Amino acid sequence: MRLRDTTVVFLCAFLGMMVLLMPLPVFGGPYEDIQEGQVDWTCSMPLLSLAPPDVDLDSVRDAVDEAVDATRTTGEPYVRPESPHPLCRGLARTQVVLALLAFAGAFWRGRRWWRSTADARAEKRFKRLHESVESPQGRSRILR
Repeated sequence: MRLRDTTVVFLCAFLGMMVLLMPLPVFGGPYEDIQEGQVDWTCSMPLLSLAPPDVDLDSVRDAVDEAVDATRTTGEPYVRPESPHPLCRGLARTQVVLALLAFAGAFWRGRRWWRSTADARAEKRFKRLHESVESPQGRSRILR
């Protein structure tokens, strides 16, 4: 399948924006003595959090222990604590690099399209210019 250059430019730019603006919520497995499903891991938008603070896993473990104890004593359903994932810092930087690569691809492909269609645009301008000069309606009344 052969895509037009403008389509590729749009797709690259769209993917670059999506990668910059949307966090990738792929964390759900166990992480350093915290079992799967015990914590709601979150990541903020990569564009705004290139260097998020380090996550204190001891405080996350304490929050999990408190939630488990509260569930046992009160009998209410388990409410998972929420915390940023420790790997969000590396993921955010990776996403920014991927977005920059996507934007570079969009720029390269757009420049290639602009240069390949330069002759056609010049021909259109040339034709429009000569049509206005050759037609009598295009001339002013003084020159008729």
